[in-house]
Amino acid sequence: MPDLLPPTPPPARFRYADWGERVGAGMVDWGIALAALLTVSTLTGFSDTLSTFGGFVWLGLIGYIAWLNGSKGQSPGKALMGLKLVRDVDGSTLGGPVGVVRALVLGVLGTMTGGLFLVLSVLWPLWGQKNQALHDKIVSASVIAGHPKAKLGKGIFQP
Repeated sequence: MPDLLPPTPPPARFRYADWGERVGAGMVDWGIALAALLTVSTLTGFSDTLSTFGGFVWLGLIGYIAWLNGSKGQSPGKALMGLKLVRDVDGSTLGGPVGVVRALVLGVLGTMTGGLFLVLSVLWPLWGQKNQALHDKIVSASVIAGHPKAKLGKGIFQP
């Protein structure tokens, strides 16, 4: 369902992030999460109690990445790709709690629909006017490109 009104353009030096940039940033973020999951699974594989703790650590990391997306507009992947998540109305950051809600919307609706919402949301930027995913539309946000690319280091994990 395409938008009925033409999109409001981002500020002059910025543009809406294209699908490839978004996928690249997502792959970095999920790569970090997968590396953490494999590390935690290896270290906690000795008992069910440690394994449960490891699961909470992994969920905490996913939540923290979502918090970074909202609080500073950049997950580690977005920071490395020079992307930023902003409010449609004024270009400000969403705030940490809204970043977490955005991720929860994707996770919960993706689970409830057997992955259909997740697939549609990831593909939606291919034809949407502002290259928005469905979970972006729900929180009235867009991902814009044109920010300086961060260097790999601990700074990409700091709020």
